[in-house]
Amino acid sequence: MTKRNFLKNEILKALSEKLKPYDYKLKKSDDSFIQKTEFGWNMFSTTFLVRSEGWNIRPGLLIRFNVVEDLFHQVSNFEKKYHKGTPTLGTSIENLNINGLEARFDLFEEAQIDRVASELFKLFKSVGTPFFEKYNNLPAVDHQINDDNTVLTGFIFKGTKGLILAKLLGRKDFGILQEKYQHYYESFSDGFYLPEYLRVKELLSSNDR
Repeated sequence: MTKRNFLKNEILKALSEKLKPYDYKLKKSDDSFIQKTEFGWNMFSTTFLVRSEGWNIRPGLLIRFNVVEDLFHQVSNFEKKYHKGTPTLGTSIENLNINGLEARFDLFEEAQIDRVASELFKLFKSVGTPFFEKYNNLPAVDHQINDDNTVLTGFIFKGTKGLILAKLLGRKDFGILQEKYQHYYESFSDGFYLPEYLRVKELLSSNDR
């Protein structure tokens, strides 16, 4: 085992023990910790970015609502094997722009393992837990996504996920959002994602027939 792999394994092992009482289980295939919920799952992710001497670790927070993702994947471009793994919203903790918060950690030496694992766990408790509690229902997610915020979806999925949420919640401005997002995808990335959006739009319209 290389030194780099050893360092990663030790961090994941330490976090796994710390998160076990919170019902988060390690998903080693993507270095994340998942808690199953009645609506899908919550995920505390640890992205390991390669550095010359080891790693830079970027923690993130993701939430999946099955009712949203199951609709989306009826027409998405994702291969079927990925359908159960997509989040409805998510972001790295550093993108939340919390003043004074350290949200990336270097890991170059074995002596750093305990400190880094402890700091990641502190972020889980101080940022992750409130995040998962805040966005544990569709209205809260809808409000965030459909109020022009792309931090929690990224630019690619803002319109598709936003429109699905608006439909599920019966928003009165659904038609306005539908046209707004169509204009958005017509100009975003030279229209590359427009066909997928149009399929979502057609799917949601067909559910009214």
